Amino acid sequence: MPVNNIPLHAPLFPPSLEYGSDDAEGISLLVEADESAVRELLKPTPFEFVSAHAWIEVIVLRSAFGVQPFAGGGVIIPARYRGTVGGYYAFCYVDTDDALALGREPFGYPKKIGPAGLQRTGRATTAFMKGRTWAVEVSVVISDEPVSQPAVPRYPHLLLQAFPSAETPEVLLKRVIARDTAAASRMSASTGEGALTIPDMPGNELAWLVGSKPIYASYARGAFRGALGRVLGTEVLGSELLRELEPGQRRPAARIAM
Repeated sequence: MPVNNIPLHAPLFPPSLEYGSDDAEGISLLVEADESAVRELLKPTPFEFVSAHAWIEVIVLRSAFGVQPFAGGGVIIPARYRGTVGGYYAFCYVDTDDALALGREPFGYPKKIGPAGLQRTGRATTAFMKGRTWAVEVSVVISDEPVSQPAVPRYPHLLLQAFPSAETPEVLLKRVIARDTAAASRMSASTGEGALTIPDMPGNELAWLVGSKPIYASYARGAFRGALGRVLGTEVLGSELLRELEPGQRRPAARIAM
């Protein structure tokens, strides 16, 4: 396993970007959220509002290849980008540094590092993610009767991949990537009654979820696989890149449509 994250030579993540686990389990909770809060989250992004919902997910890779076993997840907002409807990954948390690098640099997940975990006891499964500025707990109690999943978009994940400039405070590159790990994985899910708790802590960036109503919950176990992404569009090209594209021509940062 590499010990540093020097790009290309010895990255924290496998250069092939292939990783996964045959012993993965997770919780997915869909809630009705405050519409104004959802719209506010989308405001600084190129994504369009779809519905006042949020998916909260926590997944644990008990064993893994390509990375160390890790736990993590986040909050996904239904959204649209041009002709693609999916889930904007607005908050993302993991508990190892290589899992953080693997998702953030190649794909644009807004990952932060902190404790996360999941435990199953009989029919009940509980999970948590916690850090300096976030805390969330979710649970599901499996029921005998399966529940149909509401038609609220979650995949593909819609991601904002952004790189800063080295010469100026501007953005070097910002583009939108779609990524669908569900299509690459083989997880068996059971549904049940879900619950959400947002612990009271100063500065919790997930406080906007307080009062959200759980409407669907599931517990899944099986083989998780990573997936490559697909670039849907480029939002910003910074002057450093433009200078390389047009030698000798210094130009201000520009927005382009593709």
